[in-house]
Amino acid sequence: MEEALALDDLRPTDLPAPPQAALQIVHACSRPDADARRLGPLLTAELLRVANSAFFGFRSRVRSAAHAVTLLGQRALRNLALCIAMRDALREDAIPGMALDRFWEAALRRAVCARALAGIAELDVDECFTAGLLQDFGLLVLLYLYPDRVTEWARLEAANPDDRLELERQLFGHTHEQAGQALAGAWGLPEDLAAAIGHHHAPVFGELPGEVRRLCRVARCADWMAAVFSAADKRIVYARCGKVLAEHFELDADGIDRLLDGVGGAIAEAASLLGFRIERQPALEDVLREANLRLAEENLSFQELTWRLQQTLAERDALAAELDRELALAREVQCALLPRRNTPDEGVLGLNLSARQVSGDFYDHFTARDGSRYFAIADVSGKGMHAALLMAKTSSLFHCLGKGITDPSALLAMLNRELCEKAIRGMFVTMVAGIFDPDTGQGRLANAGHLPVLQLRGDGAFREWPASGPPLGVLPDSRYQNQAFRMEEGALYLFADGVTEARQPGGAELGLGGLKRLIREQAAVPLERRLHRILHGVQGRQESAADDLTLLVVDSGAMRGGNGG
Repeated sequence: MEEALALDDLRPTDLPAPPQAALQIVHACSRPDADARRLGPLLTAELLRVANSAFFGFRSRVRSAAHAVTLLGQRALRNLALCIAMRDALREDAIPGMALDRFWEAALRRAVCARALAGIAELDVDECFTAGLLQDFGLLVLLYLYPDRVTEWARLEAANPDDRLELERQLFGHTHEQAGQALAGAWGLPEDLAAAIGHHHAPVFGELPGEVRRLCRVARCADWMAAVFSAADKRIVYARCGKVLAEHFELDADGIDRLLDGVGGAIAEAASLLGFRIERQPALEDVLREANLRLAEENLSFQELTWRLQQTLAERDALAAELDRELALAREVQCALLPRRNTPDEGVLGLNLSARQVSGDFYDHFTARDGSRYFAIADVSGKGMHAALLMAKTSSLFHCLGKGITDPSALLAMLNRELCEKAIRGMFVTMVAGIFDPDTGQGRLANAGHLPVLQLRGDGAFREWPASGPPLGVLPDSRYQNQAFRMEEGALYLFADGVTEARQPGGAELGLGGLKRLIREQAAVPLERRLHRILHGVQGRQESAADDLTLLVVDSGAMRGGNGG
């Protein structure tokens, strides 16, 4: 868009030029000493033709200029001359591509609406008609100055008054009010009409004189009345028009409809008066029918949208139900991977509480071929279904390979190579695998990137076995070291990070120290109750689990009926 013109800097030659004879009449009628003898010579055949039209309704034919001045009066004559001047200010081809008839049809619609409001506003009918006809002439000036914007006329014509004003700012950098004021100054138009042209969009008319203020209100209301017939969304404009008329002239709905109902016929009469070609005007009944039809279509569209939304929600609920069934089945499969016999008299007891329907943690324990007891705990990176699937794979491999490999470090190395062969980027498994002889209590464990294994000794101190190698599934050639332990020295506690990361009431994590405190507090309690109390103590420190909670306790004393603590 080219840079907007500064309207204050416009020269008279930049603006449309009206017939000078018409302007001479306008200026002469504005002088207090004007009389029929001075005005008569200025009257044209066009003015005499208009004076004899049915629009004015004189009983006798106007045959002379002096007679016309006497019958019409100076102000009516001035307004009539001004209307003709505006009509003739632009040639048909002055704005390439612009259908001037469409503009003047809209202008006439505002003019007859303003004329209909004259009696209510206690103003001269010709004055109101002229104000309505001229109030948007500034838009024609803008299109004259910016002929490349003529293609936007259809949008301007179909917009309501407020939206049209904003669209003018976007297209031209100015509004028709500003352009109209510049034109009024250049042509020396009467002050009352200049005020109506320049201020009719203002909701409050400030310090303007009373009669001028009423004329501005008439022009504003006429704009909205005319938009009822021309705006694209007539339903919204009709409602807005009612509010504007009620605000300025306290009209009720019936009074507003009566005014609007007479617009079509009055436009045809005014068009004949001024020589404009206009299309057949719709009746108010037709306009309201169109608005109601559009409302019905919108309601139908809304109902269809509502139906589609309900259908989509039903499909979503069905998919959610199916997903819940799939997750429940997945959870069932996961539970089947956990040890089927999980009793204290076996010396190993575990518990898994998932933060979701499926877990990324697992524990396992079983008896090897030589009678040794294998145990393990693992934590898959991430949460949700992808973690659960990797957990299932790791658990199955551990249970299968552990039947033949009784060396924890060798077992972890084998698991690592299997997982690295088909690794998922960014995913890994931390794991502790251990084995002990129930008869001798001698055992070994290997830690692949997992949290330390804790052993609570009889003196109340803890022994820890930290990681001896990286997590599984990261480096294919990783090696792990076995670490020896003796069961008679105390029970072993294996746990996932969800336990130590549980939040306390103040917001801090439970941490390794907090877990040790819970273990000490429950050390003398039988194994099964001890396990549940420890996890209850962990859960009691947070409203809901943000991560899976998994704890495994190895206590050979439970196999002999003792506490092992």
